[in-house]
Amino acid sequence: MTLTTFLCEWNILPDSLTRNNCLIMFGGMTQLDDLKELGEVNLLGRWSCVGEARGYCIAQAKSVEQLQKWLMNWVTMADIKVTPCLDDNQHRELILEQEPSYKVSYDNINDPPKENESIYAVKYNFKEGCQEKGFEVFANLSEEDDKKDSGNCTSYGRWHVPSKGSGFAVASCPSAFDIYKWAHNWNSLCDVEVIPVTRDEETRNIIKTDPNYETKKHMLMDSMDTDKKKTNTFCCI
Repeated sequence: MTLTTFLCEWNILPDSLTRNNCLIMFGGMTQLDDLKELGEVNLLGRWSCVGEARGYCIAQAKSVEQLQKWLMNWVTMADIKVTPCLDDNQHRELILEQEPSYKVSYDNINDPPKENESIYAVKYNFKEGCQEKGFEVFANLSEEDDKKDSGNCTSYGRWHVPSKGSGFAVASCPSAFDIYKWAHNWNSLCDVEVIPVTRDEETRNIIKTDPNYETKKHMLMDSMDTDKKKTNTFCCI
């Protein structure tokens, strides 16, 4: 069965208790915890903007039901927007009505930034009246043109929402100048938002720099255990 790719954008709810608990829980999770929680969902990459308590992920699933079952674990703590999307190869095939002349690799989506570089998320939206032209330019880029276009940026993945003329990308680069230079190439066609982000590993390390993190974690776990016991007792009555 074909897997559908989804772009998920989340915002942790603003009240301080919810935000605090969500960060503590996420910060203490391991890769094994992630896999257990994901179930049948394949998480390709996840990136956070810690200062705004929001972030993005790209995930694949056989059905919307499987994806929503995973997201249900967090819905009491965050608003999560889900949008089905296409990768570069699928989007070009859609526009050209045939397979593109070359295929973009998606083998390094969740790679760490290169040495002395940072990761940036990029959201684009074609300006009014520019979608058709933008699709044409994008679809007809050669492999050489595509690499030249990104300059010093290393693209880890780019995904598109054809019905909206919008999309999302993740890239590593040495400086903000480099990511804005790439965006500037599309300035006449697109509005572009650039967001500095970190992967799960770096995000969790940042969360755990709080000197009181372990104490807060134990308190939260104890509270959750107590609530669970109360629920079980109630259910037995």
